[in-house]
Order: sequence, then C-alpha cells, then structure tokens
Amino acid sequence: MFRRLLVGATISALACASLAAGNVYRFNVDGQIVIKDSVPAELAPLGYDVLNSRGMLVKRVPRELTPEEIAERDRLKAEQEARNKRIEQRKQKDKDLMRIYSTVADVDRALQRKSDEVITQKDLQARRITDLTEKLEQAQQAAANTERRGAAVSESLVDEIRHYQSAIQGAEVAIRELEEKLETLNADYDVIRQRLRVLSVYPAGTLPEEVDSSRLPALNP
Repeated sequence: MFRRLLVGATISALACASLAAGNVYRFNVDGQIVIKDSVPAELAPLGYDVLNSRGMLVKRVPRELTPEEIAERDRLKAEQEARNKRIEQRKQKDKDLMRIYSTVADVDRALQRKSDEVITQKDLQARRITDLTEKLEQAQQAAANTERRGAAVSESLVDEIRHYQSAIQGAEVAIRELEEKLETLNADYDVIRQRLRVLSVYPAGTLPEEVDSSRLPALNP
C-alpha cells in the first residue's frame, strides 16, 4: 500500500515538474492516464491532449481515422457537397419561376394561352386536310374519267394527285406533332403548378425529397 502511494506521488511530482517547464501531453496507455513532456511516436495516432503549465487544456488532438472511417467521412462529405449544389441550383430555378408566376392561377392562364395557340394550329391543319382531300378526290375523279375514255392520264395530273397525297400526309403528321405538343405542355405546366404549391409552404431551394405532400394546399379542379 505504501509503495503504491509512493509511486503515485512520484508520478504526480513528475507531472507537476513537467507542467512547470511548459506544455505537456496527456494520453492514455492501457486505460491509464499518463502526462509526459512528449508523446511516444507509436501512441500519437491514438490521440492526446496538450496542457499548459497550469494543467489547462490547450489543444485536443483526436486519434487518426482508420481507412474505413476516412472513406466514410469522404463519402458523407461528397454527399453533402452534392446536396448543397442541388439546393443552390433548385433555389435559382425557384427564383426564376417566381419571377414569372405568382400563383397557380397564373400558371393555368399561361397554359391556356399556349394551348389555345396549339389548338388553333391543329384546327388549321385539319381544315387544310379537308381542303386537300376534296382537291385530291377531284383530281382522282378526273384521272378515272380519262382512263374510262381509254386515254392516258397526263403526267401533270399524276403529279397533282401525288402532291395532294403528300400534302395530306404532311398535315396528318403535323396534327400528331401538335397533339404531342399539347401533352408536353400539360405535363410541363403541371410540374410548374406542383412546384408553386411547394413554394407556397416551403422556402426556395427545398429539395423534392424534403417535401411533405400532406402540408401542400389542394389544387382547384
């Protein structure tokens, strides 16, 4: 017992002497706290504290990370950086969006205007098909009458028939493209409409996965 007390007193005395001399280092060796004027090279990676002459903590040096911990740290850092980038990009898009549209009603009006333009073009193509079909039927009837008379159909009439057929096909393609454009418009403006719902509750830059849809206002039918 006396010997253990003597050893403890000696360690304390050495620690005090080291403290008086300047900064010292506190580290753990097999569960025991050790204070010395230097840290053994093989123990430094485990971490240590730097104490001043009064025994106050000056700096805490953490233990070195394992390769697995470094990989995990770097992965989390990369994920956070990517997330921050997405937020900034989303925020800029949101600001641009809100400069154009204030409410969902603004979006609906803009969609209606664009849809009306496309529908007008579609109607024009439909009327064009009707007109071309009538002319095609007349040209085909003229060709049939010529053949019934036993005469050869003129090359110009054949070209005219081909022209009408080609024009009708072109107008039909145009109508299909305009119908696809209408679908795209509806889809695009629905995205804008849904985003404005989000921005009515959440700040600009909020990522989609952070949105609680139950908090969003209902859309008018």
